[in-house]
Amino acid sequence: MNQQHTYNLYEIFVKKSSQHPDDVFIVYNDEMVKYKDALMNVSKIAYTLRKAGVANSSNVIMQIGNTPYFIYCFFAILQCNAIPVLVNPLARQYELKYYHDITTPACIITQSFIADRLTQYGLVSRGCKMIVIDDSSSFTSIKAILDADGYDMDYVPEEKNGAAIIFTAAMDGNALGAVLTHTGIYHSAESVAWMLPHYASMMIAALPLFHAFGLTTSLIIPLISKTEICLVDRFSPKRLLKLLLNRKVRYFVGVPAMYSIMKALFERNIDFSGISLWVSGGDYLSRELQEWYAEKGIIIRQGYGLTEASPIVSWNMPHIENKICSIGKPMPYNEVMIVDEEGVMQSPLNNGEIIVKGINVINHYYNNDQMTQNYIKNGWLYTGDVGYYDNDGYLFITGRKKDMILKNGYNVYPKEVERILQYHPCIESVRVTGHVTFTGDSTIEMLVAEIVCKGVKKISVDEIKAWCIDNISLYKIPDTIIIR
Repeated sequence: MNQQHTYNLYEIFVKKSSQHPDDVFIVYNDEMVKYKDALMNVSKIAYTLRKAGVANSSNVIMQIGNTPYFIYCFFAILQCNAIPVLVNPLARQYELKYYHDITTPACIITQSFIADRLTQYGLVSRGCKMIVIDDSSSFTSIKAILDADGYDMDYVPEEKNGAAIIFTAAMDGNALGAVLTHTGIYHSAESVAWMLPHYASMMIAALPLFHAFGLTTSLIIPLISKTEICLVDRFSPKRLLKLLLNRKVRYFVGVPAMYSIMKALFERNIDFSGISLWVSGGDYLSRELQEWYAEKGIIIRQGYGLTEASPIVSWNMPHIENKICSIGKPMPYNEVMIVDEEGVMQSPLNNGEIIVKGINVINHYYNNDQMTQNYIKNGWLYTGDVGYYDNDGYLFITGRKKDMILKNGYNVYPKEVERILQYHPCIESVRVTGHVTFTGDSTIEMLVAEIVCKGVKKISVDEIKAWCIDNISLYKIPDTIIIR
């Protein structure tokens, strides 16, 4: 008889918790959380969410960094058959207002100062409840919820609901909510889990969990493989050194910016032979950086993905030869084609747009049929990335069709930054452009804003930057600001 597979992420979490209640699930700041304790914390938050009106198919915005609170809230929302809307902790009020207006959440989980701004400025609906991740006299805090006795273990499976909504693809200035499915995330995570060192018993979760790459690789993969999750809320080379020397850790997943910073560790000739697999994704890994590590005996296996593909599309997998500068071969659960402007498949060595089809690809963007039809055609996701296959079946990226740049693994869309800057009361008009130079071995990516002020008096560049810090994610702030 065929075994019945469970793809629902909450059900997988409950199953692991019931099978291994006293095993360590999370390590955070040297404190260990067992599966049974994590399950109780999830049930307490679910109890509060239901009291706040969160029900089947509700959306809940989560703006939480890499702490146990993220994991508890994520599974608590799924327990309610609701959908987590994962948002960068760096996002500020105008970005959150947009996410709120699109998803009309029943609840927002965020920092108290953000909750204050959202309510004070009337940026959210009156029916939207606020829960905060720090202490507050005005809002219910996660700590107070976990300290209380109330909990709720009720759960009724709902296969049609998404596993997460993550905003991306803001080519026209308005980010699209990619609705990731339980099945898509599961297959992406399970396939990679089978390729990782089976003797690893701890995962360093240094990637942000709100990002599709971090969610899949740093939460769902270790959950499937029952590997302890060591949460890293702030990337620090000194702290990372201690973790990498832990014999429980056998592999590391990061982005190129992390590997650049980590070079200082390897220059000290420290023995990292305990790590047998090094993985990079989220951004283009330069030939120079890969070759530098290769000289140290470290082979970094680069991959490629998109939020809409849950997110892993291709990878230099451990069982194949690692090709420097390549993004690897397609994962077993998806097809990848290179097509021209008419959609005709290209032969090896010919450039074209990368398109992806598979169980990992989303079915739709949240409440946006038109953009779904524009970017997902007959099941094929049109990525906007340009590349080619070599004669050995390895993929290479050579450019982009979409108006986007990458900053430390985050997608930045000039039109979105342009739209947010226009909230500034002194700006008459603004034009934001992305500048990407592909050198073949790496990329140089910059964001430039040209601003026309209202009236005679001009605001200064420093004033614009100060406003940006308060009102926009730090990684979206333009590198160059020109006042006309």
